[in-house]
Amino acid sequence: DVSGKGLPAALLMANLQATIQARLPLELDLAKLATQLDAEIDSNTPAELYLTLFIAILETRSHTLRYVNAGHNPQFALRAGGLVERLESTGRPLGLLPGGTFHENRVSIEEGDALFFYTDGLVEAENEAGEEFGTNRLEALVVAERLKNPDGILTAVEKAIRDFRSNVEAADDATMMLMRIGSSQSTS
Repeated sequence: DVSGKGLPAALLMANLQATIQARLPLELDLAKLATQLDAEIDSNTPAELYLTLFIAILETRSHTLRYVNAGHNPQFALRAGGLVERLESTGRPLGLLPGGTFHENRVSIEEGDALFFYTDGLVEAENEAGEEFGTNRLEALVVAERLKNPDGILTAVEKAIRDFRSNVEAADDATMMLMRIGSSQSTS
């Protein structure tokens, strides 16, 4: 997710996506990759632009998800038994205060677990009273809906956000993706 929005932010995001696609095969250490991206954003963009980033590699043989969360919302590892593990930030947003360090975390992922990824527009959606939907409400919702197929979960979240907002227009884009492990079902 890119701060500032508008055309400069869109160009930054497009450039970052291309850079990650080109570099990821060459730099599998996600913390080092985030450090490199942070330095490039600092040297090539205006100071007011920064971005949050969640980048991960799912290693299917070892059942491990390796990730760096650079100031993004905590993403969710939904355990088959109903517990949620928040994949919290492991460094600050890229380009915000350059020169920081990033840490790569690893979590074990088992068959039946699911990974739920989303952008801040989902949890920052506001109702008519100015209250945000929030991370806690989102977490409770995905836990309650966890037995549905991925499309069913995403549909339930989308409906809950729409119902929560009621007549309030969305102030930010909201993107989400869910992937169930051990199943061919994944959707966005």
